Amino acid sequence: MGKSIQLGKIFGIPFRLDYSWFIIFIFITVLLSLSVFPSGYDWSTGYYWLVGIATSLLFFASVVAHELAHSLVGRREGIPAKSITLFFFGGIAHIGKEASHPTTELRMAAAGPLCSIALAGIFYGISLLSSGNEYVAALTGWLAFINGILAIFNMIPGFPLDGGRVLRSIIWLVTGNYMRATRIATMSGYGVSYLLILGGIIILILMGRLDGLWFIFLGFFLYSAARMTYRQTTLRESLKGFTAQDVMTRDFPRVPRHLTIRELVNGTLLTASSQCFLVTDGERVVGSLIMQQVKEVHREYWDLTTTGQAMTPVENLKMVQPSDKALSILERMDEENLELVAVVREGRLIGMILRDDLIRFSQRLRELKM
Repeated sequence: MGKSIQLGKIFGIPFRLDYSWFIIFIFITVLLSLSVFPSGYDWSTGYYWLVGIATSLLFFASVVAHELAHSLVGRREGIPAKSITLFFFGGIAHIGKEASHPTTELRMAAAGPLCSIALAGIFYGISLLSSGNEYVAALTGWLAFINGILAIFNMIPGFPLDGGRVLRSIIWLVTGNYMRATRIATMSGYGVSYLLILGGIIILILMGRLDGLWFIFLGFFLYSAARMTYRQTTLRESLKGFTAQDVMTRDFPRVPRHLTIRELVNGTLLTASSQCFLVTDGERVVGSLIMQQVKEVHREYWDLTTTGQAMTPVENLKMVQPSDKALSILERMDEENLELVAVVREGRLIGMILRDDLIRFSQRLRELKM
């Protein structure tokens, strides 16, 4: 997914639209207005488009409800949702951490499809009661059908679809082995993606229908999602058993607070291996400055902006204890969108943890299979 637009919050959860959403919204609206409704109803052109747009909007509202169900169940289980994003292939709820127990994941995974089934029933009931109004009956009838399809598709046991997560939770519950369950569910995800791609090729080439491209794209998306999710899971698992003291960096380059950004770039930043600098006032550390903060200073202000002005003051840094679990720290950084935390013992700064360094640490552990 690329850049997105934040529209607001639902139950305190940020709701975003990825730019790719507009493509699928237009596609579904055109499909409904020029094909689906004209094939069953004799309306004026304006009504085809009016009902088509309304139906498309309500469909994506249904997708949001599906993802919101995951998020609210997760919140009740102590797993916060960072945001909900609509994009080309539907919607996704971004969560701060993975479930710690198989029954928790089972409840979270099943919540979305159950919500879609409930919506299908509600829309079907409305369509029956609205038989005297073709516009409402057509709109709710299609929404009942598509929500049913959404529930069925998401229950396909292809990780990381909801059905794949249900499969993982069941295997996890039976075997007691989270990583084994993840590997099996991921292989199932690969298998489903291959079937989608193969089916799409058959539909496209043998049947001559362009909607085969949709299945091909969906198959590649599922394969990529399964691979990425498995990689993230293994990276997180590799951090288990390590603490903040194990993963922190004790020595960062130090720069005086009166140094300008241009002097920093020309003198230290380009040759330093570190992505973080400690900003000092004499011998005292007064803050930290990371690469992202330097990037946020426009080039024309490099001569006017000092490291002291661009830094994060020490008192504003998020702090952790040396004994805090490394995995919990990564989950907190993901949840709060933190790039850096300070490791403090008895009020004294003893080290720093950069998110990128933490991920790199876990990658090396995975490569070494520690």
